[in-house]
Amino acid sequence: MIEILSAEDGKLCRQEEITPGCWVRLILPTDAELDFVCRRLNLETSDLTVLLDEEELPRLEKAADYTLVLVDTPYKNDEGDITSYQTIPAGFVLLRDCIVTISLRKNPILDRFAEGKFRGFSPAEKERFLFRFLYANAGLFVQNLRLIDKRTGNIEQHLKRATRNEELFQMLNLSKSLVYITNSLKGNTAVLEKMSRTPGLFGQLRDSDMELLDDTIIENRQASEMAANYSATISSTMSTFASIISNNVNDIMRIFTFATVLLAVPTLIAGFFGMNVAVPLTGNPSAFWIILAASFGISVLSLLAVYAKFMRGN
Repeated sequence: MIEILSAEDGKLCRQEEITPGCWVRLILPTDAELDFVCRRLNLETSDLTVLLDEEELPRLEKAADYTLVLVDTPYKNDEGDITSYQTIPAGFVLLRDCIVTISLRKNPILDRFAEGKFRGFSPAEKERFLFRFLYANAGLFVQNLRLIDKRTGNIEQHLKRATRNEELFQMLNLSKSLVYITNSLKGNTAVLEKMSRTPGLFGQLRDSDMELLDDTIIENRQASEMAANYSATISSTMSTFASIISNNVNDIMRIFTFATVLLAVPTLIAGFFGMNVAVPLTGNPSAFWIILAASFGISVLSLLAVYAKFMRGN
């Protein structure tokens, strides 16, 4: 998909041709769309296709005719029964007369830009467009991290009532999501810091743009700290519930042990009496009850001995 947008009278308008000051938005583009953009802007196809690689790390490159910025953006995956949070790359190519964005799927922040929800937005202000996106992107990471934290709290409440595999799988999924987010935020932070350390990268920037870049770096660092803290919290929670499950298993095995002792003693005594041996109390009418009481007494004494051993072990 390809969209070409430009600002006219303070509003974004879609057009068919690439003109100075426009924004070329590519979303999972076809080969024909990539070829069209590259021919019009005098770019190599490889310059854009590399930005579609999901495994590509965030980076910043300065070439003779353009500046390339690649960052990771978060997205919420609701496929299946379990919600996961992942990241995908979003590429920006800043040329002399226009800006190109390219991504594997629709980006919610770029959607807001395209819908005109950012006041005073103009694609012609390429650097400010990029900085505003990066700031909103850091905010989106924070928003997703808060959703993960809220979801973690809900799962913990369910696990306190009953430990089920479903909740444990959800916790594992959230833990994996935090790993992806943490790594992406580290890469984004490196790109942002490189921007701040390279004064001439985008030419002469306004003070407001530099302040926005500084705010973005701070927001990104806060998101990184949140991700690290939430990841540690989930790891601690998973470890705690693993201990709880282990204790529950031990309690169940203890009950089974008591039941085994209780049933084994009468069975053993009955087995002895079933052999070809002289059976005492043969003529006694109360023999059954005497043997039953003796078996019960021996079982009780055995249970007390086993219980005392368990208590010493604890």
